[in-house]
Order: sequence, then structure tokens, then C-alpha cells
Amino acid sequence: MVKNASVEKPMGWRGCALVVDDDPISRHLLARMLQHEGFRTESARDGKEAVVQFAALHPQIDLVFMDALMPCMDGFEATRQIKALTKLNFVPVIFQSALQDEDSLLRGIEAGGDDFLTKPYNHGLLRARIFAMERMRDLQRHVAAEHLPLLELLEREDEEQALAERIFSRAIKNRNVATDQLGLLLRPAAMFSGDLVLTQHLPDGGLRVLLGDFTGHGLAAAVAALPVADAFHAMTRKGVEDAEILAELNRKLYQLLPIERFMAACLVSIPGDGQILHWWNGGLPSAWLRTQDGLHELTSHALPLGILPELPDSAGLRQHALQAGDSLLMFSDGLLEAQNRDGIPFENAGFRPTINAWQHADTVFSKMIEALDTHCLNTEQADDIAVVEIPLNCSLFTAPQATVQRAVNGGWNWAIELRDEHLGNLRSVDAMLRPLGLLDGLDAHLVALETIVAELYSNALEHGILKLPSSLKSAPDGFEVYYERRADSLSAGCLGCIRLEINYKPNAVGGHIHIRFRDSGTGFDVTDWQLSDPNIALAAARPWGRGIALVRQLCESLTYHDQGRVVEAVYRW
Repeated sequence: MVKNASVEKPMGWRGCALVVDDDPISRHLLARMLQHEGFRTESARDGKEAVVQFAALHPQIDLVFMDALMPCMDGFEATRQIKALTKLNFVPVIFQSALQDEDSLLRGIEAGGDDFLTKPYNHGLLRARIFAMERMRDLQRHVAAEHLPLLELLEREDEEQALAERIFSRAIKNRNVATDQLGLLLRPAAMFSGDLVLTQHLPDGGLRVLLGDFTGHGLAAAVAALPVADAFHAMTRKGVEDAEILAELNRKLYQLLPIERFMAACLVSIPGDGQILHWWNGGLPSAWLRTQDGLHELTSHALPLGILPELPDSAGLRQHALQAGDSLLMFSDGLLEAQNRDGIPFENAGFRPTINAWQHADTVFSKMIEALDTHCLNTEQADDIAVVEIPLNCSLFTAPQATVQRAVNGGWNWAIELRDEHLGNLRSVDAMLRPLGLLDGLDAHLVALETIVAELYSNALEHGILKLPSSLKSAPDGFEVYYERRADSLSAGCLGCIRLEINYKPNAVGGHIHIRFRDSGTGFDVTDWQLSDPNIALAAARPWGRGIALVRQLCESLTYHDQGRVVEAVYRW
């Protein structure tokens, strides 16, 4: 006959508790009591050591017992930092202190504390506190587990939108010119911006700039930006007059947008001699021109684009004489309407003093943005903000470009090699090849080429040179961590080389472009990139690889060689 015997539970069966106290006797006593209750314990002598311990052991730690007053770092600050580390994984923090005044209790709650335990310790009260915190912890973790699929779905949606925004932004911004000569701010309220800034040189070397503000913000406000950009750049390069461009943009938007959607816009053109400003303002806040004889307000005098099927004759262009040292400031209504914590719009605060203090032959852009940031400190942005300053100086204009002649069947080869500190940013295909005349006749394929080159360059840099693992993106905050590491690696200075070669061969019915990247990295596992039939739907099953899946859809072929150090893509039409 076998007698019933209780099975002794192993030490630490209830998990791990971190005991933080600068008094070794109190620390040892509480640790012994917790071990008696079934906990494995870790200890720290002050708040700073506690944060280090927690960061190293999390998520093994199930409870934290925190003394309030300690040297180096008190328990309140340590609790704030520990709670920031836990994120979605709830870990209760129980303050232990002889202090019982209301201010100390309130400070503990504000720091993120979940309960209090007074010294000297009472074993029965300690046991009750543990049971209560375990119930709260288990409930929180159950709720977090229930929401995890939703969080993963939202993370995937955010990543897909980020990819779409990256492609969208390249298609919009990469054709812009002279942006390094302008004061330029685009600050979206959502991932996609409803504000639009387009710049392009005129055939005589002058400059044309369009600032647009679509109704609303986000993706719904940005969908019409691509056709606007296509028409603007193509017509400006051909030397089409301002009025004709406005008429064409108005027709496109009227046909494309629903009745409640439109684009307020300000269009300015400065011929190559820099002596006249041609301007048109349809529904945007007044632009401001600073000349030697004072400030000139360029008020809205027309309806926004896309409201009427045809622009009325009365909404014609206007002009103003210019001279060296003049400067023009344009902005969307998001600048004026930006509110501080008291609900006061920027228009009624820092905007007017900044404009009034603007001196001739000086720029106002940096002062305006500084005033805006001070005004909006610790407030959430409600609308997209766009600001453009055009200083009138010689470097703003270019000499008329000579046409590059090529045989119809000649094609071309082009290459660039980036090393070390220059690896961070590859200029757009448009910016690199158009000045050489290599994109003549290829505008219809420019967006696809920009996408292919940008995605393959990112992979060569991030995986070949920087050795960033895609698996980082699997965590709920993976994309943030991934791009933080990317930025840190680049700012720390990376060593390496990436070579890009582009070969274009036309034929009787179209042509093809062969793109080849080689990096000096140690290579990477290309298994994930060599799927037999990859597509965006398959790539959506994981939080990375969608960019390459898109490249595969655009290209006739995509092949990796030399352990991932070489990739070749063929785009055919």
C-alpha cells in the first residue's frame, strides 16, 4: 500500500521576481520570503542597476518589487524606464517603502507602479499582494494574446502603406529639381500627404513651382497626385505656358476626383532671366513676396482646381517684377491653422511677427519653421503642412540644356559606384540620367525603373553592406527597430562599395533595360529571394520581402549571384 504524498514543487515554479532595494538586509529578507512563495529571485541595489537587470532578463521577470528612495536612480524613474521596456508584456511593479504619505503614493502611481507594500513586511499581506498582481498580470497577458493577431494585422497594414508611400513619394518627388536651393518642408499629418510640391526647370533655364493642397489628408487626399505630377513635369519640360498647364490640370482633376474633392494650388514661374514672377493662386493662403520695397501679398484670386470643368477667363495669371535678393514664400493652410496646446492657431501667434521681421536679401524659411515648432510643441498635428521659400539667386536657374542625340538603335550604358560615407542615399534615376539625356522617350517607364533601382539598392545596402536581418521586422515594433539600426549604422560610418550598372537596348517594338548591382559585402542567404513564383500576395504572409516581390512583378527576370552580392534585373516592354 502506497501512502499519499504531496509532490514538492520545484523552486521558482511561480516565475522570477526582481527585488530592488539599497538596504541589503531588506533586500535579502524580501528575497527569502518570495523564494518561500515559489519565486526565483534576482536583486538590484539601486534603480540604475534594476533597469540594466530588467533589460537583460526580460521577459523572464514576472514581478518587480521596487524601493522608492535609492541612490543613483530612485524607484520612480526606474519604474518609468522599466515600464517603457515592457511595452505589450505587462509586468506588475509593487512599490515597497516605509513612506505612506499621499505625495509618495501619487508619484508611484504616476511612474507606473501597480501596488504598494509597506515596510516592515507582513508575510500574509505580501502573499495577498502577489495573488492580486498575478491575477492582474494573467488577465493583461490574456487580453494581449487575444489582440496579438489584430496588432500583427495592423503592423502588416502599416508596412504595406509604408512601402506604397515610399514608391509614391519617389514617383512624385524624384523628378523635382533645385530642391537644394529652396526652403522646403513637407510635414504630413498621416503617412500619405495631401500636400504636394512640384518643381521643374523651364527650357530657358527658369523654374516653375506648384504647391498643391488636396481636400483632406492621407491616402484619400493623395491619390490624384501622380497624374498631376506627370502632367506638370512633362508640360514644363516642353515649355508649355502656365495657363495651358493650369487648364490641363483642372480638366484632369475634374474628371478624376469626386465632386467634394479638389486641389487648392499656387503656381509660380520665373523665366531664365529672373526678372518676372508669373503667379496664380487658386484657394491657397496668400503667398508673400519680399522685395526691396517691402512685402507683397499674393492673395487667392481663383477657384481651386477640379471644381469647374473649365477655368474661367477671369482667373488669369498675374505677374510681378523681380530683382536680385527678392524671395517668395508659399504655404498650405496647415501652417496657419496649426494649433498650440491652448488651441491658438499659428496665424494668430508666431506667423505675423516672423513675416513682419523678414528683411530683403534674407531668407525667412528657417525662422518660420523654428517659430512653428515652438508654437506646436507637444501637440498633435491635425493637417498636412507644406512650406516653400524660393530665393531669387543665380544658382536657382540652369543654362538651357542641349539635346543629347542618339541613334535610334544605339542604346546606352551607364554606371556609378558609391563608397563608404556616400552609401546612405542613392539619387533618383531621373536625377542621375535625365541631365545626360538618357531618359528621352522613357518617361512612361520611369516610375517602374525608380522602384526597381531603389528596392535593389536598399537590399544591397541593408543586407549586403550593413548585414541587417529581415527577421527583425517580425516583432510588433520590428520596423521601427530595423530602421533605427539602419540609421545608426550609417551615422556610425559604414565601409563598403555598391556598383550600379544600367544598360538600355531599344528595338523595333520597344526595348529592355538591364540593371545590375554588385556590393562588397560578405553576401547573405538569398533563399527567400529565389522563390519560384513570388508575388505580393505570397509576400504578405511575412512582414518583409514585399519590395522584392513587387520588383519581380515588374521585371521579366530577377536573379541573384555570388551569394547575394550580385543581382541582375531585366525590365522589358
